[in-house]
Amino acid sequence: MRTVTATETTEPEVPNKKRTVQSLEDARVAQVNHAIHRAVVTAILVDPVAADAFLDIPDEELGRRFKNRLWEVIGVSTILNLDLRSMREEEANLAKHSGRGSKLRISERNGIGISERYTLVREGRLLLVSDYCKATGITEANLNRSLGARKIFSVELKRKKYVPAFFLSPMIRREDFAKVIRRLGETSGWGTWDFFTTPKATLGGATPLQFLAIKRVKPVLMAAAEFAKGQVSPPSTSWTKS
Repeated sequence: MRTVTATETTEPEVPNKKRTVQSLEDARVAQVNHAIHRAVVTAILVDPVAADAFLDIPDEELGRRFKNRLWEVIGVSTILNLDLRSMREEEANLAKHSGRGSKLRISERNGIGISERYTLVREGRLLLVSDYCKATGITEANLNRSLGARKIFSVELKRKKYVPAFFLSPMIRREDFAKVIRRLGETSGWGTWDFFTTPKATLGGATPLQFLAIKRVKPVLMAAAEFAKGQVSPPSTSWTKS
């Protein structure tokens, strides 16, 4: 009988976790390539002359300008309360019938453990401070001054600070944002996000962002005052023994 020596070892199998990560990365790359392909084809079909002008723009500048515009449009979708996730799922269903389903989206739906808040980041609705500064052309010091003056707000996720992309849209005046944020008082960043993006019965089922977009500021200020009251914790009562 042949004896297996210590030097003869079988090649270890790649752990399932590593294979899963690699397959997700491959799917992500395929999804990005597909998105870029669609964007290029759309640009050529809509305006071939303008699309040709892209070739004269340096690569870095083109990428930056494309991302800035993309973030701005995503911000508009938040203001209009468009359900991008449902739209993507509908597209995935149509793609499934046409034989080109997205592996990444299917994996996400089956659960990668990404929270609802991370979904907002993944969708581009929340931007890292560095990305927001690049998109607006301001310094981080200027951004911090605006945050301190409560002209805008930020949220925190895993010790990283994010700024809502809807601040990039010109649909809502900055001074109106500031009025509402200040009326919200000590409401947390995530509480402020919830206020702006959640439909309110007092606004006829619209979100505060939608009302601000049509310059209906006073009803939003009233709703903000009521919302702020609900965010204040009642003072603790201390009992002393008589």
